[in-house]
This record gives sequence, structure tokens and C-alpha cells, in this order.
Amino acid sequence: MTGYILPIKQELKVREFETYNAYYCGLCREVGETYGQLTRLWLSNDMAFLALFLGALTGEDDHILKKHCIIHPIGKKPVETIEQSIRYAADMMVILGYEQYRDDVRDNERSELQGRLLRYKRRYRRAYELHPDVADEVNRNFMMLYQYEVKGQSDIKEMASCFGGALAAVFSGYKLDDETKRIVGDFALNLGKWLYLIDIMDDFESDRMEHRFNPMLDMGVRNVKQARQMMEPAMYYYLDEMCKAYDLLEFKKNKDILDNVIFLGLRKRTEEILSGKESEDNDK
Repeated sequence: MTGYILPIKQELKVREFETYNAYYCGLCREVGETYGQLTRLWLSNDMAFLALFLGALTGEDDHILKKHCIIHPIGKKPVETIEQSIRYAADMMVILGYEQYRDDVRDNERSELQGRLLRYKRRYRRAYELHPDVADEVNRNFMMLYQYEVKGQSDIKEMASCFGGALAAVFSGYKLDDETKRIVGDFALNLGKWLYLIDIMDDFESDRMEHRFNPMLDMGVRNVKQARQMMEPAMYYYLDEMCKAYDLLEFKKNKDILDNVIFLGLRKRTEEILSGKESEDNDK
């Protein structure tokens, strides 16, 4: 994922901030132990949000302990140690990360990237064996997305739907009842569409200067102001649709943190991208 799903940290209470960090660090630890240290390169706030979101729906008690961190060896960090959604998020991080990295390799075709892809593929197979249906649906949506990433073939609405479909598969593949799974799928579909659009806009100027593929550029748009004006209505529409689905869900814990992300963090990030302002919290 892309690192855009962030809370407004200064609006979190101390306990909430510790819980959020515990999920992030718990995910980092789980990924390192299960898939190896190299895979930690794919770690993002987006995947920590996935773990926090799904864990809040199931309502199992948090078990946060202070542990040493390989990246920050001085002092101990809060780490969520038991939550099953963290294990699931680690698997999904590998599945999504592999698909996105494979796209990078296809675009660059450098030998060192090809070699690294083979190493990642072994990790991907492990995650695939645990969640074959989710992995297949993610792959299907990415393959449809790649078909549009050809000069002259861009259809931003359809491309956003492809990424949204992949994210819907990831979010709704967790152990949930059928009605909750349906709502979560609607939520994630619109979240994924928003993510795709915001990434297009965030990369617009650098893609233009470095002559990389960008759907807006492929459609002939060269002015960033014009691109923002074209994208703004759709970005806020997907946010609103996502919030409608979110309001239908019953969270059993950590809802204040999720509310912060959904109602404050995502809108702030939208405003920053549309205005060209860089976020202080962005981990991309």
C-alpha cells in the first residue's frame, strides 16, 4: 500500500497513541519473524490501519507489552503481541507488496529487480497458501489494472475500481460474519478508489518531470492545477461513500483511533494533496 492512511497524531490521547504504535510495531515484528527482515521494507501505516480496523471489529482484548525494537534499540516500544488481525495484515502486506513490486519490475526490467522479485516470490507463496482466495482476487484486480497501464488506454474510473477491488478482497477476507463482510467490502472498495486517485495526484509532478506513466498525463493533462480540479470531486465522493459504510459498522474497541483516521486523517491528507502541501506525518 502507499502510506496515506494516517491519524492526526496530535489529536490522539496518550493511551490511543500508544495503542496505535503498538499495532504498527506489532505488525513490524510479525512481518520480520514470519517473512524475514527484507519484507519490512513494505511496512506502512496503511497496513497498521488494516490490523487495527479488523481487530476492532472482532473485539479481542489488546495485549500490549513493552519490547525492544531492532530498529530503535534504545528503550522499549509498545507492541501488540496477540491480536490475530496483525498476523492477517502481515500476510496481506506480502500479497499486496508482491503485486505492486512486480509492477515496478515490469516497468523497469532491471536485472537486480528481477533477482529480488524471485526472493520475494518465496515469501508470497507462503502468504498465498494461507489465503489463496484473497490472493487470487487481488491478482485478478491487479492484472486488470495493468491492462490499462498502457499508453492511450487510461480509464481512471476503471483503474480506481480495480485497485478498490483488490483492497475490498483484502479487507473482507478476514474472519467476519456475512453482513459485516459485505459492509467492510463496500468500505474498502471506496477507500481503495480514493487511494488510487490520491496516489495519482501525489505523483503527478514527479511523473511528469521524469516521463513516467501517470493516467492523468496519459489522458493529455499537463497542468497540475487542472489535474487537481478534475480529481477533487471524485476524491471527496469516494471519501463520503466510504464514511457511509464505516458508520454502519459496529466496532468493539479502539473506535476513537479509527474515527481519527477516517474523519480527520484522510480528509487532511486529501486537502494536502489537492493543495500541494506536504504532510508532516506522511510515511510514504
